[in-house]
Amino acid sequence: MNTRKKLPLALLYADEEQQIDGRTRFQKLIFLMQMEGNLNDLTPTETYRFEPYDYGPFSSTLYDDLDNHIERGLIEDSKETLDEEDDIVQYKYHLKPEGREFIEENESGAEFERVVEEAKRIVQEYGDVPLPELIDMVYSKYPDYAENSVLR
Repeated sequence: MNTRKKLPLALLYADEEQQIDGRTRFQKLIFLMQMEGNLNDLTPTETYRFEPYDYGPFSSTLYDDLDNHIERGLIEDSKETLDEEDDIVQYKYHLKPEGREFIEENESGAEFERVVEEAKRIVQEYGDVPLPELIDMVYSKYPDYAENSVLR
């Protein structure tokens, strides 16, 4: 499995609750891992390519990889309806026991441990930040990714 595909697993593995609430939060945390993590030696094929979108940096490939991990039984996703009238839902992503087992059996190398350490740092720094504040932080630090925002 290439490094890029390991990033979502590392993020969930690093989070003590092993859950990320919301697609937008997942996107921002992976983006911050790549931008602020000590991962600059990864090649472009080992990272996600983000582009400015409705809520800042967005990578469709990240969704593809999440779907692949869900199909393989490593990650579970669930939907919670936040507002039935406006049809607003929030996705929640959990690392399944099979995902934890997969990581512990297959990803014991120094490179993956470094990725997990960076993920832990990002989760500690940004994991509990309310989503509107997280988006604002990303916009202020990386204004090029705010150019297509529906919030600006």
